[in-house]
Amino acid sequence: MPLRKSIRINTLKISPDDFFKNFPYEHTQILWCENAYFIDEQKIGLKIEHAVGLCYAQEASAMLAAEALDIANNDVVLDLCAAPGSKTTQVAIKNFSGTIVANELNLKRAQALIANVSRLGIMNCIITNYDACKFPDLFKFDRVLLDAPCSSLGTSRKNKEILKTWGYKFSLAVSKVQKKMILDAFSHLKKGGILVYSTCTTPTEENEDVIKFLINNRSDAEVEKIDLKVNCEKNEYGIRVYPWHNDTETAFVSKIRKK
Repeated sequence: MPLRKSIRINTLKISPDDFFKNFPYEHTQILWCENAYFIDEQKIGLKIEHAVGLCYAQEASAMLAAEALDIANNDVVLDLCAAPGSKTTQVAIKNFSGTIVANELNLKRAQALIANVSRLGIMNCIITNYDACKFPDLFKFDRVLLDAPCSSLGTSRKNKEILKTWGYKFSLAVSKVQKKMILDAFSHLKKGGILVYSTCTTPTEENEDVIKFLINNRSDAEVEKIDLKVNCEKNEYGIRVYPWHNDTETAFVSKIRKK
């Protein structure tokens, strides 16, 4: 069964009501993300309304991480692995009175990040180019988002090849990098701040084991409950969303507060 297409309406430029008056797609509200919808147009990324930044095409389960951040007015947010900008733009629009620092090491991917931020007319975003394991410790953030590089097994509905190329040793290697990243990410939080860690994959080694590693190495790290209107599996380290829960792709999301 093909993956449903989903979008976020860019409320910096247009309201959802006005968007659907001008572009009358069949649509259904995504319950866990305000101003987000499943639509009946599979090629929305080629449409003029997308090109001029009235909407942003984003897989629905990928919207969970930014929602879990619980952003407040004037928060300063760090997105450590930001390209191509899906979660950065989601945070920036939600948190228009605050600031988001969007970091991306890969220069080619950073160009896509810059293009998406510009296309949506976002003005409260600073883009940086650092290794996520070595981000400068010059400032503490209210919120940190680590959408970690992963083996991407959860994207198999749109990329069947991932099932042919995945190997357990690869997940173990990726997990080592993720553990370095999460320790560094947590160090950039203010006391009382929130870190959200997310992936689009299924192996425990890249998900719960990474959270366990953080907790074992930081006594001031405490996992918090994620309270979103999404069907999911819950455990002591976060939530797992599988395709059969909401007819989406797969996601793991964990929310950790710095005590």
